[in-house]
Amino acid sequence: MDDRGSTRATVRPRRWLRLAPAVLLAGLAGCGGCGTQVHVIPLTPAEKELTAIAMAYNDAVSELGRPPKSAEELKPFLKRFGDPEDLLVSPNDGQPYVVVWGANPVGGPTEYRGMFPILAYERQGASGKLAVTDIRGRPLTIPAEDLSKLKFVGRHRPAPG
Repeated sequence: MDDRGSTRATVRPRRWLRLAPAVLLAGLAGCGGCGTQVHVIPLTPAEKELTAIAMAYNDAVSELGRPPKSAEELKPFLKRFGDPEDLLVSPNDGQPYVVVWGANPVGGPTEYRGMFPILAYERQGASGKLAVTDIRGRPLTIPAEDLSKLKFVGRHRPAPG
């Protein structure tokens, strides 16, 4: 209170304190030229193909009412992404991708980089790395030794390398 019995002096600072977070947030939101750059890393050909496989797999589950049991059942759903024969073979190792056939594409995030259960992956990959995709079609290239750290759909376990 000031000497006239007024509380105005204490009200203004409180009002400012209530407005400070809004002013700060507005300033940050308008900081488009702050020098922050976004680096986009394009998908590798194998990652693109694995994404197509996961998307086609989920389309097949929706249309068939069950997971596809083989590459032959998946091929009609892969056609919208390109030649199914080409899409099912890794450009890195020349081998067919390992797809977990007949498994329901369900499950939540795992401890490995937030990936969901893995649906398909490269058998050997290249340069000590493998491309994988989860049930959501999110691809990732990982060190080959990390394959054993991943969780897969169904009860799938990769064959020892």
